[in-house]
Amino acid sequence: FLFLLIGIFFSETVHSENYVPKTNINGSGLKIPRIVSLKNSLTYIRSGPGKKYPITFEIKQKGHPLKIVSEFNNWRKINTSDNLTGWIHTQMLSSFRTGLITKTTLLKKIPSEKSRSEAKLLANLLVNIKKCELKWCKIEIKKDKVFVGWIKKTSIWGAVRK
Repeated sequence: FLFLLIGIFFSETVHSENYVPKTNINGSGLKIPRIVSLKNSLTYIRSGPGKKYPITFEIKQKGHPLKIVSEFNNWRKINTSDNLTGWIHTQMLSSFRTGLITKTTLLKKIPSEKSRSEAKLLANLLVNIKKCELKWCKIEIKKDKVFVGWIKKTSIWGAVRK
């Protein structure tokens, strides 16, 4: 009996050292972290996963990209491009792929430094990400007219899904 008790104690110790906490509790089962965007032009971010938690900040931009870092039932813990963290209900989120320009950059006609520039893009501009390749992403910007072209992946917050 003592041998069995010692075996149980040591097996618990070994398991606890290798324990990795879940970042997904009754969630979607989708990959974490991942990038999503906002459905509405005004969204409240809360301090915890539920309406009983206070609103810590709000985002006033439809399509704004967010990184999901954890899940709890129908709530997602998110990080913003400014490194703010909070919780949001899944009904407020879209899988539509968007990103934010991180620094002034040039929109290229084709994915090459030598390509002709179509437009100058300023930091914090919201863009629709059409597709990404190894180093470049094809994006779309809808303002007075629609611009489509290529920029370096490193210039877009939300392009890298890590």
